[in-house]
Amino acid sequence: MYFFSFSLSDLTSQLLHWVHKMPYATLRLLCGIFLTSACLPVSAAENPQALVRHYENVLGTSMDLIVYGGVQTDQERAADNAVAEIARLEQIFSTYRDDSEIMVLNQDRTTSQASADLLFVTEACESWMALSNGAFSCRMGQVIKLWDQAEANQVQPIVPNMLPTARTAQQGTIQIDSATRQITLEEAIDLDPSGLAKGYIIDQAMTVLKREIPDATAIKLDIGGDSSYWGSPPEEDAWQVQVSDPEALADNGNFITTLGLNGMAVATSGHNTRTWTFGERHFSKILDTRRGWPVADGLYSVVIAPDAVTADAMATLLSTQNPDTAMNYVNSMVGVEALVIDWNGNQFISEGWQNHLGGELLRQANSVIDFSLEYNIPNIRDRSYERPYLSIWVSDAESRPIKNLLILGAEDRWARTNSVWWSRVGRRRVVPVSNVTRPTREPGNYDLAWDGRDDDGNIILQGGYHLMVEASREHGGHTYLSIPFSLEEGVRVYEMKGEDELGDMLLRVTLTPPD
Repeated sequence: MYFFSFSLSDLTSQLLHWVHKMPYATLRLLCGIFLTSACLPVSAAENPQALVRHYENVLGTSMDLIVYGGVQTDQERAADNAVAEIARLEQIFSTYRDDSEIMVLNQDRTTSQASADLLFVTEACESWMALSNGAFSCRMGQVIKLWDQAEANQVQPIVPNMLPTARTAQQGTIQIDSATRQITLEEAIDLDPSGLAKGYIIDQAMTVLKREIPDATAIKLDIGGDSSYWGSPPEEDAWQVQVSDPEALADNGNFITTLGLNGMAVATSGHNTRTWTFGERHFSKILDTRRGWPVADGLYSVVIAPDAVTADAMATLLSTQNPDTAMNYVNSMVGVEALVIDWNGNQFISEGWQNHLGGELLRQANSVIDFSLEYNIPNIRDRSYERPYLSIWVSDAESRPIKNLLILGAEDRWARTNSVWWSRVGRRRVVPVSNVTRPTREPGNYDLAWDGRDDDGNIILQGGYHLMVEASREHGGHTYLSIPFSLEEGVRVYEMKGEDELGDMLLRVTLTPPD
């Protein structure tokens, strides 16, 4: 026989250790059996377990759900109910199921029993169509059907095949009466709300999750890359969200930036992942609604918004635009920010995009950059001496121009003599030049300063860049220099010896991070 001796404190310690190791469901059951006052509710802070779930075949793609906080039973029930809500809404909006509510409407042309969800989405579609002057449209169902049939038959369409159907659909009318639950479509219109329906479904599922897990501290819901983020994970200020490179959409790398999101949704739209295929030719399934023809050389767009339906619709719209028009749309809307990338790889961001950068990138965006250049125009003794035309600009590591610093000699007929600047910057007018032009200058020493912001007013982030300097002179020579420099915390100094049309230069770059 063995005897064990426990003090009261030892026994209490062992019991508490046992209770804390016990699953919450078991603990609650024992509390109910023994009715002891020692059994207290387990708060979210005492139950840090995260619910992490991955689903396949949700809206034709995958879904990831993470919940922090709340009790496990609430987490699991809410997750199941969110999945059920998504399935319910898919039955309303799917264009792949003949028995969905929207496909029955397309077939019957009218309904007096429209669900609240179908009414909301149809009205949202029409509002976005009006906002975009028709560039965004949910009326392309019959055009999409023509493209699907052409792909099945492998007979590549031509514009005249699609133009009349698209034009008739855009010019038709949709009657919507929410009070009587009535929707009536003209004969040429079939609804296809894929440009915003997934966003609506994400919003509704997120509502279910927040309602049914009152003690949740953070929720992530991601369906095929479009997602909504609420709260912040433990020891984080926000969810850290990676943005994929449109040229390399790997799930585990090739990210171009990181966002920090709390109470925001993000949606992405591009032209490489969903296409109609004819032999080796691929056509984007995002349409130019004026012609019913796939958008060519369209933008890759990433949109942040307070709700997923706005992010989804805006991302779709921006992918049909040129960069300037895209930024005008975004900057006119409160709470919406975007990054777009054109087919050359040039990136454009909206006015407040950098406020949503995550982690270290946000710190960099709030840094102070001091860039100063001392340059010299040499005194060349020549009877036919003319003042040189000088171009100074900054490019990224891939030689894409991001900021014009100085143009001496503004007229195109003279600026073209700086052939590198003209071919990369001036001719394309990718970077505005009107605010950096100056008359040509006499030989001598000059200073130039820059605050490290690109032509859109966004501070450039740490990394490698090139200072490009080019000088040419009528009846004289031509000199071009590409000077690599690094933007890092602290001070960097670069000295360059002059040659030909350029004198000595001294570049000082200082980056001071926020406190």
